[in-house]
Amino acid sequence: MGKSKKKRKPAAAAPRRVSGVGGQFRHDLALRDRARMALAGGLKPGQMPLLLDALDAAATPVRDHLEPFALVVSDLEEYRRSRRVGRDLARWAQFYGVSADTLLFNRENYLGMGAEDPHKGTLEERFMVAMYCAYRCTSGSTTDRHAYYASEEMTALILAGSETSADVSVTAADLPSPAGVAYLDQGSDEEGLVLMWHIAYDELLTVQLVPASGVDEFLANDGTHRPGWGYIHADCRYLPIPGIEAFLSAPDTDEPPVLRPVGGFTPTVHPDVPKEKRTLYQGWTAEQMLRVFLSFTHMIRQEKLVESSGIAVPAGKSSGVRTTRAVPPVTFLSYRRASSESAGPAKTGTSTRNYTRRWAVRGHWKRQWYPSENRHHPMWIESYIAGPEGAPLKTSDKVRLL
Repeated sequence: MGKSKKKRKPAAAAPRRVSGVGGQFRHDLALRDRARMALAGGLKPGQMPLLLDALDAAATPVRDHLEPFALVVSDLEEYRRSRRVGRDLARWAQFYGVSADTLLFNRENYLGMGAEDPHKGTLEERFMVAMYCAYRCTSGSTTDRHAYYASEEMTALILAGSETSADVSVTAADLPSPAGVAYLDQGSDEEGLVLMWHIAYDELLTVQLVPASGVDEFLANDGTHRPGWGYIHADCRYLPIPGIEAFLSAPDTDEPPVLRPVGGFTPTVHPDVPKEKRTLYQGWTAEQMLRVFLSFTHMIRQEKLVESSGIAVPAGKSSGVRTTRAVPPVTFLSYRRASSESAGPAKTGTSTRNYTRRWAVRGHWKRQWYPSENRHHPMWIESYIAGPEGAPLKTSDKVRLL
């Protein structure tokens, strides 16, 4: 997925008050600023609850504010087709004291939706739905307080596993948890990545992936309508974290999850904004984001390679969390270095081919069939050197056979 930028300190924030238009953006600003400082200094496992609290404070009020706007979109579409007034459309009509027709044909004035115009604060209906889905995922990922922290080596393993697809089924029962937030540490030279997920409806999985600097920008956003990039709606600026949606595999199938569109979501980037400042949107494709999450999911289950341990986090000032109740432990994921004899399937078995060279085999997923479940499970095969012991090592991809 390429390298992300080095860690940076968050910009100094001016004093802000929670009042007036856009108050949904300004909940728990002090808490969010503490989380930004933690991210800038390289997040520690014990600070994961603080990050979850900050994401919740920044996303949940915005999600709640957007929900009535997003839910009425399908009713507007249905009313165009059949003239049937749905529940949410009826609520808006009652709220304003106008007819459904008036709402439909004047939705720019009543709902702020229609032709996208940042100066008027209107945007297309599909973008409203996509914004809502994004904030819903960020908020939902913190619901059950499941936090994961991957060590630098573990992160490298996850990213290596994301370069190829395991191509196996993944059900809700296979996930580390129905919702969660994971910090993928990349060491002192590269900023970490934040991975969030949430099962929205039944088998609909939502996933978000963003660098630490993007989370910093998300937490700092107070909704102020300013020039630049993002989405403007009713004099407020929205910076939703990009994400994907996918249908998880049905329990009785061996097919992998399937991506689905998320309201045509594409970030609106002002041409004057330098590329290096577009911290939320890294140009990652939906396929890449899904593969990172699936690799994360599969790697946790590789018990021979991955050690999973719980780190207790005391509530209070030491962790930065805003509760005195017991805080669920953070799941710390580290790489369990394989022994030399189990580093890879170096045996050539009963092959009749005679190799004259050794060669490097990159890490890859192997599909292991389980007849009792009528499905495959993924097995990660680490990089190893194949070929007869003592033979010259060939660095090209081609191997000469005799």
